[in-house]
This record gives sequence, structure tokens and C-alpha cells, in this order.
Amino acid sequence: MTVNLKLEQGREEYLRKLKAGEIEKPENMTPIEKAKQNPRSLRAAVNAKCFDCCCYSRTEVRDCTAVNCPLYFLRPWQGKARDLNTIGKE
Repeated sequence: MTVNLKLEQGREEYLRKLKAGEIEKPENMTPIEKAKQNPRSLRAAVNAKCFDCCCYSRTEVRDCTAVNCPLYFLRPWQGKARDLNTIGKE
């Protein structure tokens, strides 16, 4: 049995169970909701703070220019990590 066939069978089984109500489709939560759900997670807290600070926009967090923020290098959704030497020279 090939991998693609197994994947397709698994997908069909998932959709069948979803239609039958045997399983629920997972809902998307904001980083703030995730942090409330897991209050001991430092990563969740950082993600939530950055998300809140940037008006609930992931792209704003990724493109953040607040280099003096203590969370700047910890922020989520960065894409490529920035080098300390290039900050302020852009």
C-alpha cells in the first residue's frame, strides 16, 4: 500500500467521522485564548502579549519594529530571524 493511498484513506475516515458527529472539528483559537487555556506556558504568554500589542494581527507581529521591546527577539511569526547587527541600519 502506498503512502498516498494511506493518507487518502485516513482523510476519508476523518471526514466520515466528522459527518457522523463522532469527532468535532478543532476550533481555531487566538494566542490570547491559548494563553488563558495554558497560563503556565511562557511561550503562550509571549505570543499573546505580542498579538495584543500589535492590534490582533499576526502580520503586524511578524513585521514589528519595536526593537527596544524586551520581547522583540522572542516574538512569534518572525519568519527569518534578524541579526542583532542589522537592527537600526535598515
